[in-house]
Parts: sequence; C-alpha cells; structure tokens
Amino acid sequence: MTRAMTSSDTPTLDALLAGRRKGYALDQAFYRSPGVFAQDMERFFLPEWHFAGHVSEVPEPGDYVLFEVLEESVILVRGADGVVRAFANVCRHRGSRICLEASGHVRRFTCPYHAWTYQLDGSLFSARLMGPDIDTANLGLKPVPCEVFHGLIFVSFADAPSSFDQMRADLDAPLAPFGLERTKIAHRARYPVAANWKLLVENYNECYHCAPAHPEFTRADPTHMEADRVAPLNRAMEGRARELGIPTDYIDRVGPDCPPGSVDYTFSRHSLYDGVLTGTEDGQPVAPLLGDLAGYDGGASDLYVGIFNPMLIYCDYVVIYRFIPLAEGRSEQEIIWLVREDATEGQDYDLARLTWLWDVTTVADKTIVQSNQQGVNSRYYEPGPLAGMEHYTQRFLNLYADRMSR
Repeated sequence: MTRAMTSSDTPTLDALLAGRRKGYALDQAFYRSPGVFAQDMERFFLPEWHFAGHVSEVPEPGDYVLFEVLEESVILVRGADGVVRAFANVCRHRGSRICLEASGHVRRFTCPYHAWTYQLDGSLFSARLMGPDIDTANLGLKPVPCEVFHGLIFVSFADAPSSFDQMRADLDAPLAPFGLERTKIAHRARYPVAANWKLLVENYNECYHCAPAHPEFTRADPTHMEADRVAPLNRAMEGRARELGIPTDYIDRVGPDCPPGSVDYTFSRHSLYDGVLTGTEDGQPVAPLLGDLAGYDGGASDLYVGIFNPMLIYCDYVVIYRFIPLAEGRSEQEIIWLVREDATEGQDYDLARLTWLWDVTTVADKTIVQSNQQGVNSRYYEPGPLAGMEHYTQRFLNLYADRMSR
C-alpha cells in the first residue's frame, strides 16, 4: 500500500523520474507535489508552443488581443506593416501591465502608470520626463517568440523555441484546402477542472475511455474501436476524400520522430461512421464548408502543433483544445470553435448545434478527470499498466519524462 502524500513530503524530481516505470501511469507525486508542478511549468509547459489566438482577432494595424497563462500576459498586435507580433505586457519602466483590457485598438501603447509610450513594433516612443540621456533603443517592449501558422497564432516562453520550418514544409499542402487562415472564432468556453494538468492531457490522448464515458461521441466517431474494425471505414472515407481533394496524409513527428530542433507535429484523417458527415448531434452539416472544400468525405482531421494544441478539423468547423495549468491540483480546459470567416451566427450556423458535441464531451471529461485526481490522491493509489489503446498517452508520458530529465 502507498500512503497519501502530506505537506511534508518533498520528493525530488530526479528521484521520481528515476523510479518511473515505463508502460505505467505516473507516481502520485507527479500529480500532487507543488514542487513538481513548479518544475513542470519551467521545464516543460512554458517553453512549449501555445495557441494564443487567430489572425481574425487582429485584422487591422493597431488591433491587439491579450494571451494570458499563469503569471504571464502577452500582447498580440498587428503592426503598421501588417505583421503580427507578440510582446510581454510589461512596461520597461517599473513593470506595470500596459494593456488592461483583453482586446482593443491603439495607435500606440501607453502605460497607464507613468505614460511611457511604445510603437506597435514594440520600440519605445516616449519616456515622459526622463530627460535626453535615456537609452530608448534598449528599452522597447520585450518580444515573445511568435509564429503565425495558417492563421493560427502561437507563442512560446522559451529562450530558443523550436522551429516551425519543417512543419510548414510537411503540412502546408495538407492543410491548404481547409483555409484555416480564412476562419474566425465562433465561440470559446472554459471548463474549470479540479485536477492536475497532466491528467487532462493523458485523458485527451486516449480513447480507451470513450466507449464507457462518451455515448454522444461514439455515436459519430469510431476511433474508440479496435483498429481492424475501423480500417474498412477509413478505406471508404479515403476514396471519398480523393474525389473531393481532401488530404488524408499521415504525418507523425512527435518525440523521437520529430526532426531535430523542430516543433512536434502530427496530421492524419480518420473516418466518421457511415452517414455521419460532421461532428454534430445528428451528424449533419452545421456550418458552411471550410476553405476550398467542395463537399463532405465523412471524415475528420487530427492536427497537433506542439504538445498542448490538439485540433480536430471537420469539413465545416474546427475544434481547438487548450490545457491550462493553474496549480498542482487545478486546471482549466478551453475549447475554441472556428467557422468560415464569412459565416453569420443564426443565419449560416446555429451556435448550440455547433458546440453541442464537444461541450457535452468536455463536461463528461471534466467529471472523469476530477474522479481520476480524487483516486490518485488516495493512500491506496498505485500506478497501473497502460492498455494498447493508451499508446498516445504512453507517448506523452515518455516525452514528458525525457524533457523533464534534461
């Protein structure tokens, strides 16, 4: 029997990693220790790439939105030259937040504390009453690494973040027909979860739980079944996809298979059930076709950009997941729905129908993951073996252990 952790327990990360058993869930301290959580953030979470917004949120020069996680606040702004950049929302004078509103339009950024003013490119324009000797060239806003990929804006807090170059070479063509840069955010929802962030990621990466836990999802999507039962559905879908010019490439570049120096990425397409065209309650279309698509192949594409940005691309809408750590036992799960940029709510799509499947699924996941955390907290918890259908969860845990060991 293992005993429940107490506040006096201070397992070292090195000891925990050394004692980890491959093919099994993690030890209790990985999900409960404040010290492990703090190192998770610095070594693994913050240096990764994070979906921060969409270009449709900053259509004109001077438009900005904030991206916030943990204690960090980032300004995403479109410059006078049309380029989207990211800056730390921290004044170079005494550190005040500069932008206090979640979004807006500015000619320049002015700190509300002492009125230091910055250009849209982050350079210092004016330091009020500071005199002529101030070194304005070295007092601009701190840039945050930023990449725009098919209209999706990503940021990283790493000093030397991984590259998007190889991912662009591999995924630009498969993603082109969906026109993700020509979409917009239709809805965002956050779900507070009383659990460690890793349990959220582990849960998302396996469908071993889907059959008992997600009757709504399994009516539409067969990925909860064994591979040999899904294969005929996928072959039929691939034929329909070829006729419509919808890519079905399988590109898997995560962990050991990731090119050196590159962001991790995956892309694949799988079949829905026969007669199911998209991810809705009745399986029927809910919004205008994306991009240049000419019809429905009855499939959905899985896209990962980095470890924390899984996306599901149907023919008529996109779902983006975000896993947001708050503390060792608290997280949030955010879901973002994208539709074609010219689609109008109430006319081209019904918001309740659009969000139904992934809302009901995420609410169920919240219950599952919170119950998982409660069990992990018990003195009787002991890491158990993972099933074959938990392959991607195992891969995540291997990747986590490898990077935390560096």
